[in-house]
Amino acid sequence: MSLFARLQALLSAHPSAPEAAPGQTPATAIAPTAAAAPGEVVDTASAPPVCTRYLPAGQVVVREGDPGHSMFVVLEGRVAVLRGGDNGVNTEVGRLGAGEFFGELALLTGTQRTATIVTVEDAVLLELTQAGVRELGKDYGVKGDQMQETARERLLADALRSNPLIAALPSDVQHDLGDAFVPVTVPAGETLLTRGQPGDALYVLIRGQCEVFHTHGDGRHSAYPKLEEGALFGEISLLRSRLATATVRTVTPCTLLKLERDVFKKAFLGQPDLRGALVRLGLERLKHTMEVMGEPK
Repeated sequence: MSLFARLQALLSAHPSAPEAAPGQTPATAIAPTAAAAPGEVVDTASAPPVCTRYLPAGQVVVREGDPGHSMFVVLEGRVAVLRGGDNGVNTEVGRLGAGEFFGELALLTGTQRTATIVTVEDAVLLELTQAGVRELGKDYGVKGDQMQETARERLLADALRSNPLIAALPSDVQHDLGDAFVPVTVPAGETLLTRGQPGDALYVLIRGQCEVFHTHGDGRHSAYPKLEEGALFGEISLLRSRLATATVRTVTPCTLLKLERDVFKKAFLGQPDLRGALVRLGLERLKHTMEVMGEPK
């Protein structure tokens, strides 16, 4: 039975808190929770392991960039998935209805929320913390590794949607990459690659923006175009055993997929499709770097 089917079976069979023996407290409490005022963010940090939330239309459930303490299953109603752009305006990128879930990525991987979720009509949501996920696994057979796999599939789908190089790879290579990439969250102002230093990983930028620049001998900086969502970088150091040719630093908080050097060498160095695509990308960047270095001082 799929994860979705197990969750739906749980919800239909146990719409309220499971009964406990006299004198005992249920480990998993499913109880009505009063909704916040429309537009306010639902407080999830202090949530019990499992609870239901009755929310009016226009309610912000989670906000992009916030830490994720729980995930949600839509029982009734619909929610909109919003993502912020460079101008600070949220754009709707999808909707979720009954039986679908969200927030598992931040909960299971420790990354920040990658989207803002808002109810578009009166909705009933089931909220699960890490403890709630464990309880479901123990009592109802909903396995945490199944949710982890779903989180990875969604991350890979983001990478496929935004990066043509990955989208063009054979499906088996894509699947292997999805298993090997590790999601990480990095705050604004952190250096991921430093010019003249060895690079330790291949990165795919899922959310956020990075600046790239070359530092000349006299201390001047020459900027490259900023890296936007879907950008892949770090391939030159991995493939050619060279020092990084430019510095990459986060401009905003970023969510990335990271492929460690040792994992890349062990699992992917011999993949002709991936290696060929990365070599072509690396040569283009080396050419651009030589042009930047050749600018008159």
